[in-house]
Amino acid sequence: MEGFKWAVLILPGVSLLGVILLYFYFKNTVKDKVAYRCYIWTIALTAFFLNLVWELSHGPLYEGYQYDWPHIRMCLVASVTDMLTLLIMLFGFGLFYKNIYWAQNLSFDKILLIVITGGTGTTLLERWHIATGHWEYAAAMPMVPFVGVGLTPLLQFTILPIIIFIIGKALSIQKL
Repeated sequence: MEGFKWAVLILPGVSLLGVILLYFYFKNTVKDKVAYRCYIWTIALTAFFLNLVWELSHGPLYEGYQYDWPHIRMCLVASVTDMLTLLIMLFGFGLFYKNIYWAQNLSFDKILLIVITGGTGTTLLERWHIATGHWEYAAAMPMVPFVGVGLTPLLQFTILPIIIFIIGKALSIQKL
């Protein structure tokens, strides 16, 4: 990590604005506001904590990573960004399915859509971050052939969202 580059915060800033707007949009469409708020917070906090564990775990696969405060702080920022990205996915598919609780019943089609969307988004963003020098992979990073991105970030947004949505369903205060 050469130095913090403020450009990495542009996408999270736009994502945060989108999440806020979509949160209030869906809040106005649901009957039980308390259950809705609990569901969204459950998804958000689960996403943050699981992504933080993931970021800290695969940190050594990035060039120059060390378990020191500057790198841990970057993992915290990345985990917030990952959480916002997952919420954009939740709200975006909520618009698509016309139901914010779409992830309560994960079918094969929905899981496939999560994998394709997460995989495509990760591939595009990882390639951009690498090309702009925001970070680079260490030699130990397993690479995905033909797409030129690391395996662990790709798995992070193809597998972890499904796990987060399953946990969100299990922890919901009522069946929605």
